[in-house]
Amino acid sequence: MNTRKLHKKAGIFAGLLLFILSITGFFLNHDQWSFQYHWTLPNSVLPDAVSEADKKLFQVKTVQPNHDQRVIVGGLRGLFVSNDGGENFQQQSNHQFYALSWMGDVLYGATEDGVWVSRDFGITWRPFALQGRWVNALAVDGEHILASVEKSQLVHLTAQGKVLQQGGVKIPESELAESITLARFVRDFHYGRGFLDDGWSLLLNDIATWILIFSIISGTFIWWTLTRARAAHQVSKTKRVWLKKTIKIHRHGLVLLAIPFLVLFAITGIVLDHSKFFGPYLKEVTWSQSTLPPVYQTLREDIWSVDIESQNQVMVYRIGNRYGVYESRDMQTWQKVSDGFAYRMKRLGDTLYVSGMGSPPRSYSIATGWQILDAPSMFRDVYLSQASFVFFGGHGETDSHVPLLSDSTFYSVMLTLHDGTFFAEWWIWVNDFVSVLLILLLITGVIRWKKKYRSA
Repeated sequence: MNTRKLHKKAGIFAGLLLFILSITGFFLNHDQWSFQYHWTLPNSVLPDAVSEADKKLFQVKTVQPNHDQRVIVGGLRGLFVSNDGGENFQQQSNHQFYALSWMGDVLYGATEDGVWVSRDFGITWRPFALQGRWVNALAVDGEHILASVEKSQLVHLTAQGKVLQQGGVKIPESELAESITLARFVRDFHYGRGFLDDGWSLLLNDIATWILIFSIISGTFIWWTLTRARAAHQVSKTKRVWLKKTIKIHRHGLVLLAIPFLVLFAITGIVLDHSKFFGPYLKEVTWSQSTLPPVYQTLREDIWSVDIESQNQVMVYRIGNRYGVYESRDMQTWQKVSDGFAYRMKRLGDTLYVSGMGSPPRSYSIATGWQILDAPSMFRDVYLSQASFVFFGGHGETDSHVPLLSDSTFYSVMLTLHDGTFFAEWWIWVNDFVSVLLILLLITGVIRWKKKYRSA
């Protein structure tokens, strides 16, 4: 079989599934887009995997102080309140909630539209500060509030919403991690955060994705038009003109720029499909800081979690990123105080709870210092109920009770189509096969381009 036939057959077999993977991956990379959580379909027309995935959109959970029957759950589908201990929920807001923190009896929420506040235990919500900006993390201590805006800016607010201090985070080179594991890079690259700062990684992923989408559409048009023309033994002049233009664009050298990204998409996708198998091996392989992509040398847009604490009238600021927990007393000079991806941080009293991602959960207090925490992996929140600490979300023994809804979001449909669970648990093997065919398409495409280039 020659290169042309191999390229054509790989495209025919993989075209539709590559289109699905490309489109769904594009939407998943832009999980800040609110419409993805407002567009819904009834669960009655969807596989069970979609509704199961939709439950994971709930990000935060708490209970009213001294009243455990008032349960408040928030997430990307909005905020819901139960007055009967979680048996029945009523939606009270359709904003995306990323964090909930109490200041006495006042509840503050981090949303895609700034910080909102409720003074009646989650029933009604009003704008508080930073409206129009995505606040991805929030912490409260005493009369002080610390917010992370778009994972890149810190804002210190008073209880009245006044800005006391704000700015970006510049971590000195000496405080960066010396290396990362290959497992970390695989996830970072596939999710659009493993190459450059300032949104460039995501943009480059988008460009490569749309080049692939256009190549699929144009290749399908070329194949279909030629097939019809052979069957009819002729092709109209108009179609002939469009066919020539499409072939020229399909073979354009610009497509070559996307090949490194597309190959990495395919390889990292296969690895993530089988993370339980590959994970332990990839965690043993480290990549030195001196040769890492530029994003790992600054982490300017990598604030995943925050904490604020008053120590003897001195404010202590903390941020969590993919390297660990960093601490500062002036929001200018930062020092790493705990290693390992700090996915979420939540302060309850004098203790700070840190959820790890690929790293162990831990806790911190002035009295005990940093300690490994016996808690579920990647828990999303922790709250106090009946004098006991309860971890919400994550993997393992954890509170996973959330409102049961009759529909699921566009985002969850995209997610399950992308990972294959929309069709079946074994569909990851189909995705793997399609990823291999993508690599084959890229190789044969380059070979054909070189032949065409040399003959020109």
